[in-house]
Amino acid sequence: MPVYRFRDFDEARRALWTSRDDPQLLLRLQRMWKLSARLFPGGVPRGVRKFRDIAEANQDREARITQRILALRAARHGGGHDIPLGE
Repeated sequence: MPVYRFRDFDEARRALWTSRDDPQLLLRLQRMWKLSARLFPGGVPRGVRKFRDIAEANQDREARITQRILALRAARHGGGHDIPLGE
């Protein structure tokens, strides 16, 4: 992967922009979707979630993180239920 140097943030921002006529656009989109699928194998929960307070929201987030960890371990270690979470 090449390393680029920029003089300012605007120059870097322009370098990230891709024209819809760029022949590499489809390849870049495919790579982005593959990366997203690897980072979030179960997908991202859809919709809006409402909570009574911040504690309930934090509990929900922790439960989703734990589920994701278990799913990743199962995929990598063929089950992974015998591996402690480190609690």
